[in-house]
Amino acid sequence: MEPDQALQFTPSEQKIFDSMSALLAKAGLDYQGHFVEVNGQRIHYLDYGDGPPVLLLHGGGAGSAIWFKQIAELSKTHRVIAPDHPVFGLSAQEAYESPFVGSLVRYLTVFMDKMELDRADLAGLSMGAEGALVMAIESPERVNRLLVIDSAGLGKSFPMIFRLGTIPLIGPLIVRPNRWGQDNYFKTMEVVRSDFDSAVEYKQYAYDITLPPEHAAAMRSSLKVITNMGGQKVIFTDDELRSIAAETLIIWGARDKVFPVEHGFRLGGLVPDSRLHVVEDSAHVPLLDNAVLVNELVVGFFGND
Repeated sequence: MEPDQALQFTPSEQKIFDSMSALLAKAGLDYQGHFVEVNGQRIHYLDYGDGPPVLLLHGGGAGSAIWFKQIAELSKTHRVIAPDHPVFGLSAQEAYESPFVGSLVRYLTVFMDKMELDRADLAGLSMGAEGALVMAIESPERVNRLLVIDSAGLGKSFPMIFRLGTIPLIGPLIVRPNRWGQDNYFKTMEVVRSDFDSAVEYKQYAYDITLPPEHAAAMRSSLKVITNMGGQKVIFTDDELRSIAAETLIIWGARDKVFPVEHGFRLGGLVPDSRLHVVEDSAHVPLLDNAVLVNELVVGFFGND
């Protein structure tokens, strides 16, 4: 399927579309996506299957197609919607505003309204998991079940490379298209095994997302909202996490160097109806190098409603 016919892609957007389609194809998926306006911004999203809705929220390193293997399984029994968040993928290159969680909840609330979703199961990775948590805290009536994978917002820890990205003279050198840097981050931070099937397609997709001319500036501005040299700016309080009523599954990579597993234990110890599964042979993105296990956990959790 082609993207919305009225849209004319720029050369960099065409590269994103091509690498996204190649990654989706590795899970046997043809491209099924659309665009919608959210708070005046163009948002691209993938949309597969029929049934109870599941919203998949990617992290800050790639885009919606990172969920390719989960989409392939969940779409057999559910409607699976995965947006490209602002600044990522084929969505608008417009920076987040302060406070960061306020930007996230405004975007996600209106996106769900546009999708005509009164309630949905929410699953998020990293920054996307932070968005899912803030929705469960501030708009619990919109959230059925909650899947949290290696979430942001649970402690000050944050990779130094991103903290340096907020420094005026250094930031522009860090937050720019850099294939070597992207590959190094992938191998040292995102996964334990960097030679898994579809790793080549994933790395191309993650790199292509950095190519739009406006992306670097939007990323730098967004990083200033998210972090400073002291680490993450916004951390959920104990009371906020205790207030989460949704049934919650937490998945965390034991070898995560982005957000250490202690953050997962904190979350699991505070959210009342939660269980934590630590993936021993995994780093920050368990759904890449431990896709079979993650799919078993995800399908088991969301079930066949």
